[in-house]
Amino acid sequence: MNTKSLTLRWNKRHWVLLTSLLLVLCLVMPQWASAHAYVVKASPEENELLVTAPQRLTLEFNESLQTAFYNIKITSPDGNQADDGNVQIDPQRPHILETGLRSGLGDGTYTVSWKAVSADGHPISGVYVFHIGEPSGSPAGLKGLASGSGAAGGPLKWIVSFTDWIQYLGLSVMLGVLAFLLLRIAPASLQREPMDVPGSYKLLWISYGAASFAALASLPLNTLYESGVDLNQFSWALMGSALKLTSFGQIWMLQMLIALLIAVTLLSGYDLDRTIRVRIWSSYGTLLLVLGWLLTHAMTGHPAAAEQRVLAVTMNFVHLVAAAFWIGALTAMAVCLPLLTNRLPAKVRGEIYWVTLRRFMAWGMGAVAVLVATGIYGSLVILPAPVLTSLFTTAYGLVLIGKIALLVVMLVFAGYHTKRARAATGARLSRSLKAELAAGAIILALAAILTHLSPGQPASAGPYQGTETTEDGSVITLQVSPNVTGENQFEVSIKRADGSVIKDLEQVTLSLTHLDMDMGIYEITIPKNDSGIYKADDYISMPGNWSIKVHALTGSLDALDAEFSIKAAKP
Repeated sequence: MNTKSLTLRWNKRHWVLLTSLLLVLCLVMPQWASAHAYVVKASPEENELLVTAPQRLTLEFNESLQTAFYNIKITSPDGNQADDGNVQIDPQRPHILETGLRSGLGDGTYTVSWKAVSADGHPISGVYVFHIGEPSGSPAGLKGLASGSGAAGGPLKWIVSFTDWIQYLGLSVMLGVLAFLLLRIAPASLQREPMDVPGSYKLLWISYGAASFAALASLPLNTLYESGVDLNQFSWALMGSALKLTSFGQIWMLQMLIALLIAVTLLSGYDLDRTIRVRIWSSYGTLLLVLGWLLTHAMTGHPAAAEQRVLAVTMNFVHLVAAAFWIGALTAMAVCLPLLTNRLPAKVRGEIYWVTLRRFMAWGMGAVAVLVATGIYGSLVILPAPVLTSLFTTAYGLVLIGKIALLVVMLVFAGYHTKRARAATGARLSRSLKAELAAGAIILALAAILTHLSPGQPASAGPYQGTETTEDGSVITLQVSPNVTGENQFEVSIKRADGSVIKDLEQVTLSLTHLDMDMGIYEITIPKNDSGIYKADDYISMPGNWSIKVHALTGSLDALDAEFSIKAAKP
């Protein structure tokens, strides 16, 4: 057996061992909390009945809040403001949001709507009610309230994700081109020196310009997204608050500094008046700065709220770098290699192309191993338990499935290219390579979308309908529409075993309990009517999993009970 065969076999064993170790590491590492912040305790509690008016209202969250774009609004039964306007985050306990109440509040039902920005940079909000003395019926100020803040709903989230995607693409291409040059992935005989690659300079500047422009645009867009204000309320002062008081603002300023330094090192790396040594070291400086820019992206989103933040950010950073290298280096080969091989006779160009692809394989295998391992780890710790169920029932899980499917497509193309490269056959630039690049670009788009999705958010907000059978054979049907946070219509119908509608019910009571956090029990009472169909317009205060217990009392005082589980989405 020759030395080349021994080396190839050792390399295969080496990567298998490395991948196995990474997968084992993923399984033994502790999990981190990665969903958006949520309320764990409220005082007064949801639907709490108080004898006298409280002096303060306090919301306790599972993680710290950012000190910008937060608010609590309390509406009295007559629709007037019941809070004193002095809303604050406790400096000593940054997970506490509180406000005072006005004096002399009367009896009735009070609506509380709140908003804040969680540690991971995502806007969060909610609504609930409490009562002083006797409840006053339908809460005032509830109409139009929903979880999700103002402008943060609708298309803005997707526009923010788009700017992230452009940055990912630009940084990936920059990283890939620099790796292609400095790692001498193309045969050295084709280059007089590492920077002597046609098209590389133009490609670097185009990708740099795209990433920089997207980063600039991300400041006003994220300010709107996190503050939740309408476009006509946007101001320079608001953007200044984002820069000073949010983690995104601080990271954005670091990104701008990195962008300026990259411009300097790019110019130096291609300055023909400088020595080859200076130009090469300038290019290494550009490479380090690009890695630093990617690190700033790893520090945002779900890892920023992790209990073990350093571990979370590190794993996210390694995942981003592996994906960026794979996609970026393929881009460099697709764009620069044909221009480079044009210096050669036509009959050898195809062979040089596949020789280069073989040289890339060693680096590509390592990137794939790291990408798969960190991806599995991230999936296990981010998706709420049970993981397999969340994978198919949440928006985050479904997008993740799409990302995994495209990764498999890229791996299939990579295997095909590997086989062709070993045989050194085929055209110099295969269409399959372009298809692999397209799949990689879509993967980066899905990664940008995942950054702004809550792992616990249901996949859709379709109306809910469920049916349960009681012990005596009666059938209880519950409908909730549109099944989102905010206003909903609840409809209950109860039929006997023979299919006839039961019309002698005294009342129907719905008891709502949030299964993901302790928010108490919220009851909806629907009085007797002659139709046999019981409807009520009321609200769901938070997204997530809810238990709804239906309790009906007949004229003969027989109880009919059923329990339903729904998953309310953001509107």
